[in-house]
Amino acid sequence: MESLCAKSRREYNQRMAKFFNRLSQALQKNKPDAADFSPARDAAIGPGATIVQRFRLDAEIGRGGMGIVYRARDLTANRDVAVKIVNSETANALSLQQFAREAEITSRLRHPHIVAVHESGTAETGAPFIVMELAQGTSLSDMHGLTYASVIDIAKQICAALEYAHNQGLVYRDLKPGNVILEKRGFRSFVKLLDFGLARPRGEAYLSTESTRAGTVFYLAPEIIAGQPADIASDLYALGATMYEMITGRLPFSNFDEQAILEQHLNESVAPPSHSRGDVPPALETIVLRLMEKNPADRFASAQEVRQALEQISLASESVAHGNLPPTNVTGRDEEAAQVGRLLESNPLVTLLDEDDSLALAVAAQLAGQFADGAWLVKFESVTEPMLVPQTVASALGVEADPDRPLIILLMQFLREKNLLLILSHCDHLLGACAQLAETILRACPDVRILATSAQPLNLPGETCHRG
Repeated sequence: MESLCAKSRREYNQRMAKFFNRLSQALQKNKPDAADFSPARDAAIGPGATIVQRFRLDAEIGRGGMGIVYRARDLTANRDVAVKIVNSETANALSLQQFAREAEITSRLRHPHIVAVHESGTAETGAPFIVMELAQGTSLSDMHGLTYASVIDIAKQICAALEYAHNQGLVYRDLKPGNVILEKRGFRSFVKLLDFGLARPRGEAYLSTESTRAGTVFYLAPEIIAGQPADIASDLYALGATMYEMITGRLPFSNFDEQAILEQHLNESVAPPSHSRGDVPPALETIVLRLMEKNPADRFASAQEVRQALEQISLASESVAHGNLPPTNVTGRDEEAAQVGRLLESNPLVTLLDEDDSLALAVAAQLAGQFADGAWLVKFESVTEPMLVPQTVASALGVEADPDRPLIILLMQFLREKNLLLILSHCDHLLGACAQLAETILRACPDVRILATSAQPLNLPGETCHRG
């Protein structure tokens, strides 16, 4: 009796055979010879063109060796999408097979952290295309100076996507910062993995003439370089290299010569991230170094294990004080508090111009859970000297003074890695000192938001004011 596994693989192979057959027929339709699939013929495909009378291509947003990606409008569904079309300038038999494989594989993936594929087809020119969810955000490769809270949060989301793909029997094979899009949702980044063009079922033979050494050289696992097929462990190695770059701002291995980089992956131990950034949490560094072990057996066994290890770091950080908000009845201001909260999502500093602490506390009550390090209230009503402003903030946050170091330096070092909401209450009589401190914090601490109450604006770049 045929096993379920064998039956599933047989059905999968049958579907793939039918898919390739349909693709081949579409590519040959109305084409006297292969020369018809050419840059000249496909010149009509570009911004302004509409394919299959439905998808209007508005702008090119990406280009690779296999395809060109356009921002497009689905005129039938009335929504923005991304359309990936085979790049006719570089198309060959292998790339067409890879494109077909990508369409088949990605159409089966349904996960919040993986860009969804809506459908695939063939344009009037004979060029295959894939219609995808339009991920609107910033590439991880363009993000710099990430706090450790952000590194951990982003890495956990990548792990969730990998865990899902691996459970579907797939290996991603191309994890790198350029394939990670960060969409801004509230006060955190939401991960979307792109480009499953190199993804393959685990243990399945590669396409004819396809190299097993697929991927980007800076993130290739040693076993792939040695000629072994990609597997879960090689995806985890690429995750380690990606996290290394997120933490340090540089690649784990780099050289002008590609062969030298491959040799480094094979034979050289990676320098610990703390050699580049001195305050790396030891537990986070341990995870990265384990992911980048040369022997696959020495790495984590799964993306789930990595995610659980990262969650332990988060839990450790939550064991300290999560804020100092007083127990206050702030009911009845939910709608206005939500309005101010939306202002804080897009502005690092919001000033309430009526010095209304009740509104500030209502906002904090709504948002505290969205900040890894909570919400903190600093009251200035009884402070009379401007020079005491930094000391008052440090005292509220629990930052201890050091006679050998300036307090403002200690305060910035404490806040630099924090993801929190800081409420500066009643700034009006200390406006200059509060404005100076707020500006210093916002420049040095990318994951801190400030909500101030004052009769007058602080007059800082990025400030938005709200009057109740």
